[in-house]
Amino acid sequence: MKESIFSNENEEFLNLEQTEQLRMENEVLRLKIQAQFGGMHGGSEELPPEIENQFLKQVLAFEESYTTKTKKVKISEMLGHPVFRKSEELNDAEFESESERLAALLKSKSISIDFIRERDDRFQYKFITEEFFEYETDLLISLPGMMHCFCYEEFHPDHEMDIENRTKEFMNAWFERQTEFANYYLSDAFIQPDGKVLSLEELKVKLRDFFDSWSSFEKCEFRILEIKFQLQNDREPYGLGHAEGMVRYDAILESGKRKTFEGPFKLYLSLQYEWWNIFYFVMEGFNE
Repeated sequence: MKESIFSNENEEFLNLEQTEQLRMENEVLRLKIQAQFGGMHGGSEELPPEIENQFLKQVLAFEESYTTKTKKVKISEMLGHPVFRKSEELNDAEFESESERLAALLKSKSISIDFIRERDDRFQYKFITEEFFEYETDLLISLPGMMHCFCYEEFHPDHEMDIENRTKEFMNAWFERQTEFANYYLSDAFIQPDGKVLSLEELKVKLRDFFDSWSSFEKCEFRILEIKFQLQNDREPYGLGHAEGMVRYDAILESGKRKTFEGPFKLYLSLQYEWWNIFYFVMEGFNE
């Protein structure tokens, strides 16, 4: 019995010693990453020491590989210069076979391509084999479990969808009476109906005062009726756009009394640095 107890205690001591050694090694790895590459985004301190050790080693391996392999190469070169027939040359059976071969090739190289807006299979196949293959990028680093993710909309921005999504995000935040959305979706300078320009902080105060005058919003709904935009591509992509439609919501006072706001809404947006920001809006209840 005594021998068994001693064995268990000894094993626990060894485990503690190994854990402490891992913590020390992790600290050295973090310092090395900080010194050579300026640190890393996000933290790993909450991970168990063994998992954190693996994570830090992968980060270090990636950074070291990336700094030594910054050569620009075409995707087709990374894939071994594969040959695929054009979509229009293939009947349905041939297309299915080629699509399966393409999917298997991309999977074997840990490459995924997302299409945010729904696109048919032939559209995706044509983009990948005729355009994506010709795209030049930094030599991709392969690490176990690591995927290289691309998105069609990064090559061909869908501004109508972006404006629609920004409108939905704005309206949902409005119905939740949140002011945090202003930090992400509103411009630094905001135009008032009388022409006065408010700073973002001034607008947030005005929004907070309006939201705080009601205890909640209920029966909220909206419908987008029109989205338009115009781009100017002289240098950096720049554009102006708007979204308009109808909105309805009940604003509830602490007393339980409610007031219905119903009518048109309109958001005016500007595109800068590939991001649509709202610089002016007309909203039932707020602009009265």
